[in-house]
Amino acid sequence: MNIQKRLLLGLCLLFTNVLCIPGAFSETGSASPLTHKVLPNGLEVFVVENHAVPLATVCVVFRGGASAQNPENAGIFHLYEHMLFAGNEKYPTQAAFTAALNRMGVPNWNGATGSQYINYFITVPSNRLTEGIEFWAWAVKKPVFNESKLEQEKEVVINEIRGYHTDPDHIFQNALQSRVFYRFPWRKNIDGPEENIQKTTVADLQRMRETYYIPRNTALMIAGDVNPNEAFKLAEQWFGDWQGGAAPVIAEPPQSPFPQNIKLAYADDTFYRGISMVQFLWRGPDVLRETKDTYTSDVLLYLLSSPVGRFKQTLMKKSPGLYDERYIDFSYPTSRDGGSYGFTTYFKMGMPDAPSLIIRTEALRKLLLEEFSIIAQNPESYFGKEELEKAKTKLIDHNLLSMEVASSFVTGTLTFWWSVASTDYFFSYEKNCKAVTFQDIQDLIRRYILGVDENSRPAVATAVRFSTADGWKEPGLQTDITSYGYQEISPETAFWWQQQR
Repeated sequence: MNIQKRLLLGLCLLFTNVLCIPGAFSETGSASPLTHKVLPNGLEVFVVENHAVPLATVCVVFRGGASAQNPENAGIFHLYEHMLFAGNEKYPTQAAFTAALNRMGVPNWNGATGSQYINYFITVPSNRLTEGIEFWAWAVKKPVFNESKLEQEKEVVINEIRGYHTDPDHIFQNALQSRVFYRFPWRKNIDGPEENIQKTTVADLQRMRETYYIPRNTALMIAGDVNPNEAFKLAEQWFGDWQGGAAPVIAEPPQSPFPQNIKLAYADDTFYRGISMVQFLWRGPDVLRETKDTYTSDVLLYLLSSPVGRFKQTLMKKSPGLYDERYIDFSYPTSRDGGSYGFTTYFKMGMPDAPSLIIRTEALRKLLLEEFSIIAQNPESYFGKEELEKAKTKLIDHNLLSMEVASSFVTGTLTFWWSVASTDYFFSYEKNCKAVTFQDIQDLIRRYILGVDENSRPAVATAVRFSTADGWKEPGLQTDITSYGYQEISPETAFWWQQQR
């Protein structure tokens, strides 16, 4: 989990008009703000009840996206997303599709394809809930893939991915991800090469539908001013006859450990003047393979997060030129495919008599490993018992904020955790976070960051990004990039389908 992005709620939920206590989640349909049921065809249905405003959100989620790709179909999930909005057997054209949305008075609708899931949602007046559920039932069960419309959407998608492939943030992250996840890099990039989009046929989309857009790979989430019993009846009415095969295997086989000596340098014309970014990456746990370690990781993030805590203050004191303790971040984006720990910070540039960015980066990596070694020797002494309990409390309390708006909860938090992990993981999250001990933290750091000893130390990837206006003025930077084994990256070498030296 990245503490600056999505956070899972605990088993306590806070709505504007409902205060829940631990155990308030239900998998039986009993009175509770969040209820869950599995239909006979395998479709999971979640209902989140919140009567604050007379609106209801209907969200359909599929596991897939980049994590389900191979080299031949990389990018097609994104194209399929566009085609789902193009029409179905009841609303055969995009115009009819849009007209139906307008008739329902939809104030908010969208779809998204990510690295681990695809979701679509609409928000309707709560008295139009039946129409909203029926609307998505037709869209996901009976899509129409028109040949001419497919060709039009190909151009739209290609234009979108061309924009991604010239975006500096996209270039930097793809250059790093494609090298550390070298075995299956296409599972970390939703765009894919243009030629995959160009050669896609209607038959390809049909095969994708039959494999991934099926009940056992889907969750229907209904949130807002709704009656759970009524919502479940509507789900059964409109989705109960939907048939499909077994849930597809996703994110298999697992990603490999990182290769040694990945070091990248990106001179970026658009980057902020006066600072440079440094990022270190370690291979972390995959949520369905090393489940316990993911809870420990989330607690550790909070222990390390305080700007005035020992960890960040030590780095500020011992690493000259760090920009600000508030811009030191240790993250773990929970993932079923290629989990990783990331450390990101910023150096000041243009400091008189300071070593080059590369030399400071090398020293920071060494300092960081030394500090983790100190933590691993005795995490209880380093943090203190009180801080461990505070971290757990903050983690759970922070998660309550995600529940303030039911619609954003289902389209964001619940979508993410159902897709990336599982329903059981979601329902047991708070209990497992509360059970984390200092021994768990010690074991985690030794397993993923330090290794048993220096000879077994896991690989750590390093990447730096700086403004060309700053970087090439810094004495010795170009020489140090070469002498310390950094590879300069560019838009022509960033992506997995390109030649990467």
